[in-house]
Amino acid sequence: MKYFCLSFDLEEFDIPKEIGKDINKEESFKISLEGTKKILDLLKKHNIKATFFVTTEFYRKYPQLIKEISKTHEIACHGEHDKDYGKISENESFKSVKQNMLLLKKGIKKNVIGFRAPRMSSPQYKVLKKAGLKYDASLHPTYVPRRYNHMFSPRKVFKREEITIIPTSVTPILRLPITWLWFRNLGLSYSKMCTRLCFLTDSYVSIYFHPWEFVSLSKLNIPTLFKRNTGEALCNKLRKYIIWLVNKNVNFVTLGDIAKKLE
Repeated sequence: MKYFCLSFDLEEFDIPKEIGKDINKEESFKISLEGTKKILDLLKKHNIKATFFVTTEFYRKYPQLIKEISKTHEIACHGEHDKDYGKISENESFKSVKQNMLLLKKGIKKNVIGFRAPRMSSPQYKVLKKAGLKYDASLHPTYVPRRYNHMFSPRKVFKREEITIIPTSVTPILRLPITWLWFRNLGLSYSKMCTRLCFLTDSYVSIYFHPWEFVSLSKLNIPTLFKRNTGEALCNKLRKYIIWLVNKNVNFVTLGDIAKKLE
């Protein structure tokens, strides 16, 4: 059986801020909200469940939306997007992650077991365990210039300190990425090829996106890699990719489903 995990990081749009450009905070939320609605329409049309990693601030801005999403999809933690969990203290990490988890859990009235760190900069696994989480999806086992180098990290699910680590999928050997930036900027044939290669050795494929990618950013003064093929171009490409996967009898599951299968 082959499984596919589609996930989305529900966060305020902060790429301009990250590269030193101003953006109205209210507008940053509106862009992500618009993208989230497009994602939900696409998933509903194809009857697919996914995992949504939600920041503390995004939840506080749209609590009713997150509660509604939780009726069909998995809600998981995305912490605070302005924190680098790989650099801040263990105590600060714990307080932030725990607050995020409790806020979501109380709001949706369901258990919250997963975490993905902003920019994949994860805290120590013992912090996640102490916070009461079960899995971490912050590992992207490849090399991304100026971000991280995890070329020699495991590609498949493994455990550390009782936390299940579910890496984002990359191809065997060359570690070619499939997810957000690469999915958008490279052709559909590339995404299909990488997916086929992953399924040769792995039982699941996991990729993720951000809601703001589903809104056209073509007029913004940001690097081309971040705005190319955003909006309808990405919606159409992901739609075709989903149909291709469905025709291959791939089962769509949440990351929480994968973690539970391994308990």
